[in-house]
Amino acid sequence: MSKLIGITADVFLEPASAINESKADFVPRPAVNAVLQAGGVPISLPYYDASSLDKQDDLLTVLDGIIFTGGPDVDPTFMGEEPIPELGTTNRKRDVSEISLIKKAVAKHVPILGICRGAQVINVALGGSVYQDLATQYDEPTLLMHHQKAAGDIPVHHVQVTDSFLQKSVGDEVFVNSRHHQAIKEPASSVRIVATAPDGVT
Repeated sequence: MSKLIGITADVFLEPASAINESKADFVPRPAVNAVLQAGGVPISLPYYDASSLDKQDDLLTVLDGIIFTGGPDVDPTFMGEEPIPELGTTNRKRDVSEISLIKKAVAKHVPILGICRGAQVINVALGGSVYQDLATQYDEPTLLMHHQKAAGDIPVHHVQVTDSFLQKSVGDEVFVNSRHHQAIKEPASSVRIVATAPDGVT
């Protein structure tokens, strides 16, 4: 029996004529392909309205894992901060839904994987924080360009990996792409950092 893997969907906050006149939910094709290539069955997970969050309990009875994908910035009010001018677009409804789903998945021991924003919202959901904007808040003169100008599938900097399951999978160092202006600031107490960029960004 194939594993059922949920993939969180993003949404067009403004109607897009190239898609339709609705606010269309969508999942990234690379995530879908990765699940298929691993032998799993990908399932799109649009965010739930606050009044329907109890339905997530039913969802977690059938899913074998969840991938939390990239997207807009995490709303800083979820970590007790007010927005700074450099904060990008946020989607509070998506944050509410995903933070709820993360907490429930962790409680039920459903495996989760965060990609880009996904890793950041997992950290916030578990009690950690993120930099709202690396360029203005990360006080390191060695800061790399983390919002690359190259295409998203082109690697631009290295990441060092410490002793962990990840290290056993990819080795001590990997060459990665980098398309974000937020990053983990304070890891949640239950989070262990196992990979960092040369400038210390995680």
